[in-house]
Amino acid sequence: MIRNNNKRAAALAVVLLLAMALLAGCGSGGISSGKAEGTTVVALTASSAEILYALGGGDMLVGRGEYCDWPPEIAEVPTVSSGDETNVEQIIALKPDLVLMATMAQSPEQAAQLEEAGIEVYTSDASTIEETYVTIEEIGALIGKEAEAADVIASMQETFETVAADKVDGGTIYFEVSPLEYGLWTVGEGTFMDEAAGLVGLTNIFADLEGYAEVSEEQVIERNPDYILTITMYYGEGAKPVDELLARSGWENVTAIQNGAILELPNNELSRPGPRLAEGVQALSDFVHGIENG
Repeated sequence: MIRNNNKRAAALAVVLLLAMALLAGCGSGGISSGKAEGTTVVALTASSAEILYALGGGDMLVGRGEYCDWPPEIAEVPTVSSGDETNVEQIIALKPDLVLMATMAQSPEQAAQLEEAGIEVYTSDASTIEETYVTIEEIGALIGKEAEAADVIASMQETFETVAADKVDGGTIYFEVSPLEYGLWTVGEGTFMDEAAGLVGLTNIFADLEGYAEVSEEQVIERNPDYILTITMYYGEGAKPVDELLARSGWENVTAIQNGAILELPNNELSRPGPRLAEGVQALSDFVHGIENG
C-alpha cells in the first residue's frame, strides 16, 4: 500500500516535471548524427524514453529514470535515480554512450561530469508541439534514426491536421493537472495541452495564464468549463479522479459536471512532449464529438 505522503510526493513530482518543461526551451550539448550499432542510452525523462522507443531504439536503453514507464516493456530496463536524486556515478556505471536528460531536472555540473566520463549528453525541455518535433528530430539524429524521426513527426502532423479539420464550433475546457487534495494545478498559454484545446476547437479557460499554474476552486467554478480533462493519478485508494470531480461540493452547477463531460487520460498521453501527444489530442477530439453527438 502506498502511504499518503508518498502519493502526495508523487503527485507534486508530476506537477514539477510538467512545470519544468515550460521553464526552458529545447537544447542539447551538441548534436552528432549516425551513431553506430550497439549504441547504449540512459533516458532520465519519460518523454525521451518514449521517443527512443517510437524511433525503434528501445533496445539501446540500458537505464531509465523512475518516471519512465511507457511503453510497458520498459519495465524490464533497470532504473536509475533521476530528478533531484540524480546519481551520476550510478549512470556512469551503466557505461552508456548517450544520456538523455532535462535541463531543469539535472544540473549543468552533472552534465559536465557525464561528459568528462566520455558520455554524450542531450538535454530537452519541450513545451509546445513544435518543440516536441525538434526533440524527436534531434534524438533521431543522435541515434542514427533520422528517417524514423521524420516518419513519427509526419504521423503526428497528420493526426493533428485531421483533428483540426473536424474541430468543434467552440466550447471551453479546464485541464486538471493536480487534484484538489494537493492543490489545483492547470495549464495556460505556451503548453501543448493548450494547443490541443485549440486543435479540437475548444478554448482553455486558463489561456490567460502562462505555463503551469496553481489555481483555486473559485476560479474554475467562475469560469465554468464545458469540458474537464484530468491527468491526475489514481493510486488504488479513495475515489477515482472522475468520481472525485463529480462529487466536489460547490461544483454542482459547473457545466462539465452537470453533463458528465469529464475525460480522464491516465496514461500520460497528453502530458508528455512525445509521439503520444497525437493519441491524446485524438482522444480529446473523439470525446468532445461524442458528447456533442449525444
